[in-house]
Amino acid sequence: MAVPDMLTKIKSLIGIVADFFFALADRITERIPEENRRLVLISIGGGFAVIMLVIIGTSLLIRSNSSEAGSSVESTNFQRALIPPDELFLPDEPDFVPGVLLEREQRSQWAAEDAAPWWQDPMRNGEEQWRARIEITIDEMLERVP
Repeated sequence: MAVPDMLTKIKSLIGIVADFFFALADRITERIPEENRRLVLISIGGGFAVIMLVIIGTSLLIRSNSSEAGSSVESTNFQRALIPPDELFLPDEPDFVPGVLLEREQRSQWAAEDAAPWWQDPMRNGEEQWRARIEITIDEMLERVP
């Protein structure tokens, strides 16, 4: 049988089944009062879902039971190829911090020429700007005190 012929037969079968269920749903909804239709249809859908889950579960159980009987030979092969527990876990991280590599030796005393590139005299531009900043900070702190 050709694939296109099978597809047309499957489509027609699905159409027939769908028409049957739609006709059945129309008959059921005609007999149910308007205020109860929603509850009844939800109940029917839930019941159908439960039935489908039971059918699928039982088929899986039957399939797993039948495959266990045939897989006794396969299970012995799996037991032989077990991975040792030592290979399942990564080794611990090293618990050390590498030392600091200095570019030059640390000086015990600094001369004025050594500190000159990193030192800026705060009084070079006058002390007024620093005095103003300090007074603003003190005023802000005193305003927060209860």
